[in-house]
Amino acid sequence: MWVLALGALAIALAWLARINSAMQSVPEEARKLSPRRWTKKDLWDTYDRVKQTPIDFLKLLPPRLERRYVVVGGSGLVGGDIVLQLLQRGESPESIRVVDFVPLSRRDMLHVAAGCDFVKADITSRSSVETAFSRPWPESVAKKPLTVFHTAAVVRPQERSPLIYHRISRVNRDGAINVLEAAKAAGADIFIATSSASCSIIPTRFWIWPWQSAPENYFQVATEKDFDGSLRPHHLFFSNYARSKAEAERAVCAANQEGFRTGTIRPGNPIYGQKSDPVVGIILRTGDNVTWIPHVLQNFVNSRNVALAHLRFEAALAQTDKPMPPCAGRTFNVTDEGPPPTFADIYAATQELSATRVRVTFQNPLFLFVLAHAVEAWCLLLARLPFLTKLGLREPSGPLNMLQPSVFSIAIHTLIDDSQARKSVAEGGIGYRGGCTTLEGVCEEILQWNREHEGDDAGIKEGPDGKVAKAALTANGVAA
Repeated sequence: MWVLALGALAIALAWLARINSAMQSVPEEARKLSPRRWTKKDLWDTYDRVKQTPIDFLKLLPPRLERRYVVVGGSGLVGGDIVLQLLQRGESPESIRVVDFVPLSRRDMLHVAAGCDFVKADITSRSSVETAFSRPWPESVAKKPLTVFHTAAVVRPQERSPLIYHRISRVNRDGAINVLEAAKAAGADIFIATSSASCSIIPTRFWIWPWQSAPENYFQVATEKDFDGSLRPHHLFFSNYARSKAEAERAVCAANQEGFRTGTIRPGNPIYGQKSDPVVGIILRTGDNVTWIPHVLQNFVNSRNVALAHLRFEAALAQTDKPMPPCAGRTFNVTDEGPPPTFADIYAATQELSATRVRVTFQNPLFLFVLAHAVEAWCLLLARLPFLTKLGLREPSGPLNMLQPSVFSIAIHTLIDDSQARKSVAEGGIGYRGGCTTLEGVCEEILQWNREHEGDDAGIKEGPDGKVAKAALTANGVAA
């Protein structure tokens, strides 16, 4: 009897070890896409180059269109960059209205965008949105045609249960529809929304059989093909977030018609570019980071590339004296130039270049995966039995709340195919070209971080053998 029990235990442990090993694997097709990792020389050469010559997006911007603009979510990462790029290409501040729940707070916007109108609004409230759109415009721009960029969203990639879908759908789906309908009623003739390349990602099965070497769907190529089919069942989206964005983009694109041209942009996949972002910024802010995915290879996208794609899309739709272009009513993936990095590349960049301390600790992926199921079970228990919250019981907060199984399904090897967006307008694309590689974009973000924390880089030693300056952050967190 004991022999059988020990044998069963040995088999179980061997199976778990197999799963743990598989979760750290790199499929050959992913490895071939980007075989070369960032070196210290790559990092310092690029850092010095963007320090001397900042990345120039202005040369890629479409010309000024002399329109009015409502940017919903214009205080945020992508929305804020849309506002800045509109101003950079010469649009007047009085022609731009930022609609958001929070006022402008980005340091790079406080002065530059001070002349833009700001209206506080809750997009889950139809009346609040209508009030924001009905506010009178300055007489100098009141008769110009209106473009609306909708970038506002709630990002909760950790939740996948239909039981709590309402937490995110009321903002990402219902809120988008509120803005869409209010924009049309206000006379807008162009409406472009931000979606997500994660709409096409299907869940990964990590509980593999002993004879399998990698989890199922561990390497995926994100395209727009899912958009042309029926909406997938809920369980085939990696999370509630992806489903909500898919439903929203279908509503936006279905509204396309002559006189009200629409479309969506799918950034792929993690968006970075500001210290507040959840990818590079969180590593810098947190200081001490725990990860299980240094080996994972993914395309990243700089927020300014995403903003640029929105403006390219607008330029394609704005030719209202011509027949409706084939890109109208469509969705397009966009990502950075160059090959996709691994998360280890991102960690190396922050550790090598940051003027503040960055420490990255690798954790056993299977342990975290099992813990993630426990966290999810607890959260769903509270959702099913809400009276427990009256007893003082709460969901975990911070990074632990993010540690739920669906996060593992987005932290996989992912190639973003943005070939459709790169086609010319005549060919059905939007003529997209990114303004930077991920290496350049990450180095420039770290450069801005250092300038804020060290006073124009004082205290950071130059060169590939330089040491990172004194520690400044001591919080604990999870960077996935």
